[in-house]
Amino acid sequence: MAGRLVVALMAQSCTLATPPSAVAAISLKLSRAAILRPPPSYAPPSLSTRTITMNINSQEQQQDNLDGIFKQKRILRSKVRKALKAMDPTLRSHEDNAIQSIVLEAPWFRSCQRLCAYICCSALREVDTSNVLSAILQSPLKEGDARVRKKLYVPRVEDKNCHMRMLNISCIDDLVANSMNILEPAPIDADGNEREDVLQASDPVDLFLLPGLAFDRSGRRLGRGGGYYDTFLKNYQELAKTRNWKQPLLVALSYSVQILDEGVPVTPHDILVDALVSPAGVIPISPAALDRMRP
Repeated sequence: MAGRLVVALMAQSCTLATPPSAVAAISLKLSRAAILRPPPSYAPPSLSTRTITMNINSQEQQQDNLDGIFKQKRILRSKVRKALKAMDPTLRSHEDNAIQSIVLEAPWFRSCQRLCAYICCSALREVDTSNVLSAILQSPLKEGDARVRKKLYVPRVEDKNCHMRMLNISCIDDLVANSMNILEPAPIDADGNEREDVLQASDPVDLFLLPGLAFDRSGRRLGRGGGYYDTFLKNYQELAKTRNWKQPLLVALSYSVQILDEGVPVTPHDILVDALVSPAGVIPISPAALDRMRP
């Protein structure tokens, strides 16, 4: 016990109290060190970091805008489909005949030598083109007739990835019904030869007759959502530009209820048409149409 007490006393005697003046000096020294110490360095975001952030924000904004446009398109498609479904059959037949007569009598149609035209589908309530196709595919002209028979290409859907071709046909029997009961050309003709693809042709087409679900008077076209025509038209326009061909005239056929006063929503990938043909007549829109569709 006595030994423990001695050790404790020795420990206490070894602990020296720090004078108040020394404590103040130490505190002052630490304060000066804190003041003189340089602040943590601040590195502003690099230019590349700021650019990446701006690009991400821009892409998000663009995607939001596209989502809004796609929603508007869905709403408009539903509205126009209802209007077409409610259309009186007698009125529909009258407008079909009126539109086709306007096309067949138009100078820009009569003068064209090569064209692409759609084959109407009654289930989709598209403007009828049977009279126009029959006129193009009529029996050979009489000997000595100076007129040249038009070369016709019609669509064939290859897959569900917007892949569509335009193949040449020479008679209505070249058409067969696909899985959706829509007439289209077989890729091989009756003689076992591959049909000519318009994208592989050596000569340009003058005219496209196009379907659609809705249009406005600025040339904006609302399709059915598959993107087949927009993709094909873009490819053909690029081909024509590469080969220094005159761009074809893009003419859409439209019932009266399909031409809207409000603007049709479009994305940068949507192709505008040059003109509309309705039962009331031709509506030229683009400079090319105004030039080539003069009376």
